[in-house]
Amino acid sequence: MKIRKLTFALLVILLTACVPVVKSYQGPHYSVSEIELFTSDASERWVYFYGDPQTIYLNNTILYLQPAIDKANVWAVPGALWVSDQPVFREILPAITPPVEAIESFPFSDYYIKTSVYLKSSWMYDGRWHRLTGPLAANSEVEVEPQNEPVEFAGLTADETSVILREVLSRNSKRPVVLFELNKPIFKYYKFRPPPLQYRKTSLVVQYGLEQEFVLDFSTPETSRFSWEILSQGSMSAYRDAAPYALLAVSEQAFKHIWSLVGGNRLPRPNPPEIDFNRQSVAAFFWGMKRSGGYSIEVLDVKLTGNILKIQLNLKRPPPGSIVTQALTSPYILIAVEGKPHEVRFYDQNGVLLEKARAQ
Repeated sequence: MKIRKLTFALLVILLTACVPVVKSYQGPHYSVSEIELFTSDASERWVYFYGDPQTIYLNNTILYLQPAIDKANVWAVPGALWVSDQPVFREILPAITPPVEAIESFPFSDYYIKTSVYLKSSWMYDGRWHRLTGPLAANSEVEVEPQNEPVEFAGLTADETSVILREVLSRNSKRPVVLFELNKPIFKYYKFRPPPLQYRKTSLVVQYGLEQEFVLDFSTPETSRFSWEILSQGSMSAYRDAAPYALLAVSEQAFKHIWSLVGGNRLPRPNPPEIDFNRQSVAAFFWGMKRSGGYSIEVLDVKLTGNILKIQLNLKRPPPGSIVTQALTSPYILIAVEGKPHEVRFYDQNGVLLEKARAQ
């Protein structure tokens, strides 16, 4: 019996010796927020530190994390520690080929995103910030419509975002500026010693200016076409301005304004056509006042791209020397379409944008 007890005791001692002892770090703690910033000139790594002042190491480099020295510094983030007398730790590396780009089709002013990597979001600045996309799969090419939303990156605080946006806009006056938030970082994480309790990482691609692709072909697959009809057209509208004018009515009240411009100068005033605004909308184009007759409008194509209604017109002018009515005219055309588009854009026969209007 004593031998058995002794054997069991020895076994317990041996097993205990095999259990690894986990030593927890007892020193000051800190966390890290890294921003990868990719421009056409360079790849940059910005690192902000939060937590207790202390000394840490990156390879053979000593980094002194200190309380904020100058809170007014343009690169300083409220609450972040300074790094060896600097508001942020930065590393500048060679530029990479951007995996994503924004394109504007010319002359239609449509925006497209082409990406070979997964995106979390994309944003555009043209005097104010707009959201272009949310999450987007790799190897995608999509048409986008800018939405007025404040910029928000998944991995950054509001203060960090503010500093980065200010820095991006300060470097180049070219408009617009596009920012892409990548789903995965490009570079590996820094190996700080001791390691941080938390390590956030955000990767942003910066594009200054928009590449343009010339697109003149209005042809689209039959699946993208839809029902439309000409409600009314003529040359004697009540619109009296010389500049073209567009309207898009998605309600009966908005259509009343359109119809007043059509027949407001006629006696008796014509009755408006019946429109089912539960399923239809009306796009109106007024060419503007002309000094004679002989002007007319012909519809070449109507299509819906996303929520944008695109209508191409053939604007016919009287040939030089032709005999025309010597009276003021004001050509117009009304087109009823299916659905509730958010915007209408009228183009001439050469693809030049004539006028556009938001839905009312």
